[in-house]
Amino acid sequence: MFTASKSYLEKFFSGCAYRAFLYRRWNLKKEFMSKPMRFGIAVHGAIETSLRTKKDVMELEWDPVEVDVLDRAQRAVNWLQKNGYEVIATEVEHIAPLSKTIQLYGIIDCIAKAPSGEIVLIDWKTSKNLWAPLKLEGGEIVYVGAQGWQGPIYLTPPYESAILEEWPKKMLYVVIPEGETVEAYSYHKTDADDRALLRACELVRVAEEDGNFPKNTGTFTCNSCDFKQVCWQTIGWQKYYDARNKHAKKEEEGDEE
Repeated sequence: MFTASKSYLEKFFSGCAYRAFLYRRWNLKKEFMSKPMRFGIAVHGAIETSLRTKKDVMELEWDPVEVDVLDRAQRAVNWLQKNGYEVIATEVEHIAPLSKTIQLYGIIDCIAKAPSGEIVLIDWKTSKNLWAPLKLEGGEIVYVGAQGWQGPIYLTPPYESAILEEWPKKMLYVVIPEGETVEAYSYHKTDADDRALLRACELVRVAEEDGNFPKNTGTFTCNSCDFKQVCWQTIGWQKYYDARNKHAKKEEEGDEE
């Protein structure tokens, strides 16, 4: 059974498929992660701890941490409370069937009940700014950040759920920007989204079966790649990485959008 995740798909289609090959085998150590990635992971952790313990972020004891981490986490918790959301679960491992040969994997930040009674999935985004709208010719307003693979992956019903009898049909991307009001962007998946996800997963599944992950070295993709040391076999590259487990939770959270 082939397992696909948002991160795996994004790396395969990033401009260098070999990035996905390395992603399945190595984790970049935290001390070598980019500042935005470390920041995002820290904010996610602070939010999850606050919701799990049912205490405000500022009431908890923390090791030395950036003030902005606690501020952003507290603003996320405040947004839930202000809008009347009841938290059902946090950090939920999600494994769902897509086809007979493909399953989906991810970590859902939060499952919550809206005041209307609707159950929604929530994903926290630590963007510097709120997402910019894109106006189409027909006058429709779309937000590109809410249209990726993450939504259809998470909204695909899992094999089983010990939490919910019926799986949600709505996902909220809650953006916690720097110095701006927290804003939620909603997503409902379509049949076209499911078909696109299936086609993407099939391409990566075949590549994995054939061991076909061609490198695209020497391009702009190298500069932003977490795996350039192992890819280029630089001196002492081993110090940057840990061998990857089958599912590495930290890679499914904390990316700054």
